[in-house]
Amino acid sequence: MKQLKGNNRYLDKVRGELDVFQDYLLNGTELSPIQWETWDKIDSARAWLKQGHTDSQVLAMLKNSSKLQERRAREIMALAYSVFVELRQARDKEGIKDLYAELFRSAAKEAKEAGDFYNYGILLDKAAKIDGAYESGKILDSDTYKKPSKVVFKVKQLTVNNNAGQEPKTIQNATYEIGD
Repeated sequence: MKQLKGNNRYLDKVRGELDVFQDYLLNGTELSPIQWETWDKIDSARAWLKQGHTDSQVLAMLKNSSKLQERRAREIMALAYSVFVELRQARDKEGIKDLYAELFRSAAKEAKEAGDFYNYGILLDKAAKIDGAYESGKILDSDTYKKPSKVVFKVKQLTVNNNAGQEPKTIQNATYEIGD
């Protein structure tokens, strides 16, 4: 986690809150009732940001809906960014690509059902690009898989009783080759 710079109690309080909520998301630890109230505000801020609202709009909505002061609303928004950014970065990149492709496919389905075939084609095209349907490097040559490949197994000489006064005793010394 990226540490906030500073040496005062206020920043320590914010760091502590951030740790609590990240621990809740990552490890499933329990939250107190007061922490649940704060969590609801953080989750609301994240949802508003996800819907496309600007930072200033989210601040205004936090102040109006929760009766928060400007400073606390800014803290909540900063916590929303901090808590969820690490989860987002920790996700599998291929999984995120699959998620976006699925979202485009479902939006394309809705466009088709609405009779909007132009946007249906655009959305389906975007999903296909994410899935790699147009990449020429992904074409497989089946003839290369029909030829047997050469596999070589080599076992080094194994010895037992390798003491100073005795002759080493060979257990196994073999080479195996499979292929062409």
